[in-house]
Formats: sequence, C-alpha cells, structure tokens
Amino acid sequence: MRPSFRRPGRRTAAALACAAVLAAGGGAALVAWGGPEAEQDGAAATGASEEIRRTDLSEHAALDGRLGYRGSGEVLAGGEGVLTRLPKKGEVIEPGGVLYEVDDRPVVLLRGGAPAYRPLKPGVEGEDVRRFEQALAELGYTGFTPDEEYTGLTAEAVKRWQRDTGARATGEVDPAGVWFAPGELRVSGHGAKKGQRLAGSEPVLETTTTEQVVRTEVEVADRDLVGKGDEVEVVLPSGERVPGRIASVGTVAEQHDDGQGGESDPVLPVTVEPDDSATALFFDQAPVEVEVRTDTREDVLAVPVGALISLPGGGYGVSVLGPGGRVTDVRVETGLFADGLVEIEGDVEEGQEVVVPT
Repeated sequence: MRPSFRRPGRRTAAALACAAVLAAGGGAALVAWGGPEAEQDGAAATGASEEIRRTDLSEHAALDGRLGYRGSGEVLAGGEGVLTRLPKKGEVIEPGGVLYEVDDRPVVLLRGGAPAYRPLKPGVEGEDVRRFEQALAELGYTGFTPDEEYTGLTAEAVKRWQRDTGARATGEVDPAGVWFAPGELRVSGHGAKKGQRLAGSEPVLETTTTEQVVRTEVEVADRDLVGKGDEVEVVLPSGERVPGRIASVGTVAEQHDDGQGGESDPVLPVTVEPDDSATALFFDQAPVEVEVRTDTREDVLAVPVGALISLPGGGYGVSVLGPGGRVTDVRVETGLFADGLVEIEGDVEEGQEVVVPT
C-alpha cells in the first residue's frame, strides 16, 4: 500500500485568487464595487444573502488508507491426517469453537498464550496443565481446580468437554486436537484444501483478530499533522463517514518504489481505530480516506467563500446589507478557509447580512 497525501482547503495564494475571481465574476452583475466601505444602491435585490456567523472552523488533510484487521497469523496442523472440514473465510471462531477437522476429529480453539506440546492425562504436572485447565474452566467446565496437576477430576471434565465437541471421550488431551490463541480468531484465508493430507506443522488457516483498523501513511515532513489519540474521520467507499482515533504513529521511516525507478519521500506508518459503535462492518477490506484536522479556529466570524469581493487596490471585502437594501462594501482580512466558509476580521458583526452573488 502506498497511500497518497492530499491537503484540501490549504489557504494558498491560488485559493485566494480563485475565491476572489468567483466572487467578482458573480458580483459584477450586481454592483459596481467602489473602495472599502463604499455604499451601493439597492443591488442586493438580485443576489442571495447570508448572515455573518460565529463558528468553529477546521481545515482537513486527507490520507489514503485501507480498512482491514489488526494482526495476522497462521493455524498450523498439529499432526497428520486428511483435512475433512474447513471454516469459511470471514468466519469468526470463539474459544471453545472448532477450527477445523482432521479425519473427522475436531481441532478446538482454546484461550492461552503458548502452544500445546505434549499429551495431558492423569499424573501429568506442569504449567501447560494449568494453562489448559484455566482454558477449560473459562468454557464453563467445573469439578476440578485449575492448577499444575492433571487429576482424575480433570479427566472427567475433559470427557464432558470432548463429548460436547464431538471428539472421542478419552479423558486425555491430544496436543494435535487443540490450538491456543489469545482470543477469538477471524479466518482470513486457507493454507490447505479440504481433502488434503496434512503433515505436522503445515499451515491450515490464515487468521486475523476481529478488530478492524485502518492502515495509512504520512510523509515524515508532515509528521506534526498526526498524533496518537487524535480524532479523525474515516470516509468509506459508500461515502459514509465513521469517527475514529489514531492508535499509533510509527517511528521508523520507510520508502516505496515511486513507479518511475526511484523511491518515494520517507513515510511513517499510521494505524487508525474506527469507532466500534459505527464501524463499517459491511466491509472486510476496502480503500478508504482518513481525514485529519490540520488547523482549527474557534469562535470566529465566517461567511461563505462566495461572499468575498475583490477591492480596488487589492485586498478583500464583503458587501454588507443595510437598511432599505443599501449595500456597503467593507474591507476584511481573511483567515482560515474550510468547508466552503472563510474566516474574516474587520468592521463587521455577527448576524449582519452579506451579499452572496448567484
């Protein structure tokens, strides 16, 4: 992935010139502009008007990214046999669920942080016994104490568990029949095909966590635009906007092939977590945009960009409507441009009506 970086809404000279040309082009049919604070006669009747409002403005930059899932891994075969059952891609397996079957024998997902490596039966002791017993107790099986000793009581609970999962009720745990992971797994792909004869340690499933994230990048020169915890918006292919938060910003710069035999500018990886309450669960993976705030002005006066006029001798103004429809051109200083509005300062007040040429 090589997302591009765009800066919509930058207050450049070109943007100002464009805004002025648009305003001038629309306003020429309405009034003949004079100097600052020059009154015009009744010209507002042929144009729309908008109030000068007090508001907060935010300028945004857009990063191209991709919606996917956090983390990835593989489930490996614990022994030999024919693969007789596979879950579908996208299926979520919770602890206690069957990951796949070999020779019609289930391989069950259990919660834990280390793999099974030996058979467990009465008389066996060790930390792996505790790990298995804790996982079994989490599934609701009782009658034993989760500790480092595999007793007859453990064996009885194991038999109940084996019957519930469709395995032979032996009371002993075959390491090939369980797979430990920190939590539920989402199947993202298959490493083997149904009917294939497996060898030990052969990849069977490709997996991810169930936590959706967006991965994007920011050029090193723009590192100050993003920070851990910053609020952002994720724009989906459907146009839906999902709130999110920056989870991490990498510290190791990378470069990519620029497609012309050279390398791109250095970039840093950025991970975004979409809001769980509104995340786009309709998409497993999708190209998206991440909008980050690059500048904010709070409690400022603003008007539509189209209300700006170009004044003789340079500079900008707005045409303020007064009593009787009279128009006064007032010089203003422009600030932040965002979302079709522009910040203004000058001899103007909140609530005044300004001409917006049609």
